[in-house]
Amino acid sequence: MLNLKVLIRILNLDYSIRLLYIILTISLIPLVDCYLIILLSHFLGEFLFLSILLFLSLAGFILSVRMMKKNIFLINEHTGNNIFSGYYYHMLPGTIMASVFCIMPGIFGSLIGFFLCIPYFRYKSGKLISRVLRIDWKEIHEYLNIMD
Repeated sequence: MLNLKVLIRILNLDYSIRLLYIILTISLIPLVDCYLIILLSHFLGEFLFLSILLFLSLAGFILSVRMMKKNIFLINEHTGNNIFSGYYYHMLPGTIMASVFCIMPGIFGSLIGFFLCIPYFRYKSGKLISRVLRIDWKEIHEYLNIMD
């Protein structure tokens, strides 16, 4: 079921344009990665460079799974104790953003993803995403308490 607040936000022109700017900014990262791939493949050789990209994506996937499991476990643990901790809720969008960058093949995107895996930067990026998307984590926490 689609939330009415989400529809109203999407129909707001300023909000929609802000989302498009965010998508445009994020789309520049694969372009930089393509340039780096072309540049570095001449120096290292294509197969060695592809194996490095595969290793980085696989390591990013394993790290992403660990971060998501830990974050969701901590949210569920605090929800079961009726404790609202905005820190872990803000970490969730930051974890998703770091996971996307870690799993995407590419040098620049992987470096950004591994940088965002640091808890301080993951929290700050998650808080920024929550603020931009206007996510009310207290409301979600209350809903999770009702569901349990």
